[in-house]
Amino acid sequence: LTQAGTFADKNVGTSKVVTAANSLSGTESGNYSLTQPTGLSADITAKALTVTGTTVANKVYDGTTTATLSNGSLVGVVAADAANVSLTQAGTFADKNVGTAKLVTAANSLSGTESGNYSLTQPTGLSADITTKALTVSGTTVANKVYDGTTAATLSNGSLVGVVAADAANVSLTQAGTFTEKNVGTAKLVTAANSLIGTESTNYSLTQPTGLSADIAVKALTVSGTTVANKVYD
Repeated sequence: LTQAGTFADKNVGTSKVVTAANSLSGTESGNYSLTQPTGLSADITAKALTVTGTTVANKVYDGTTTATLSNGSLVGVVAADAANVSLTQAGTFADKNVGTAKLVTAANSLSGTESGNYSLTQPTGLSADITTKALTVSGTTVANKVYDGTTAATLSNGSLVGVVAADAANVSLTQAGTFTEKNVGTAKLVTAANSLIGTESTNYSLTQPTGLSADIAVKALTVSGTTVANKVYD
């Protein structure tokens, strides 16, 4: 007896009907006929695929854990199915915050008419960087001041531009600056030295505003304790 058979179709499934196609061989086989067995079934399980070559793009902080995966190739697809099984790549960072070589978890998926016949083993050991998001400041004004012997300047009215909406309550601007020198003058150049505070501030970098100026006015002096000498008519 030489045993053989076929499934009703090639696709993954449980208790799939199998049709026997056994045959007889041997010098006396011609003297016999063969009734095939019936009621046969078996499972076809999914073929496991792996992914090679995956890269993860570094990204600028955006308040999410979304990671961009690319360049992955499927390993193990049956040649006849190659045009009908595709890899869709996706993944997530371990957390949303700025850092280097941050762990990324792949969440790839399969698509295509033959994808149901396969399972997917996700790639591991993936990582990428999240870099700080650059913020700018708009609307800054500098107060004129009376000479006080220092270069301190008072900045106000500045607003941060570029903060992720979800972080708005947790990133604040502290404004400060200095005149280039302490002496009286008009439209004197001011250098901003603003800083960020708040629980999400470390996810951002700050570009200082430029082109700021203000006046330093003379300080009015008074005289106290003056005495006047009496004199003889002259």
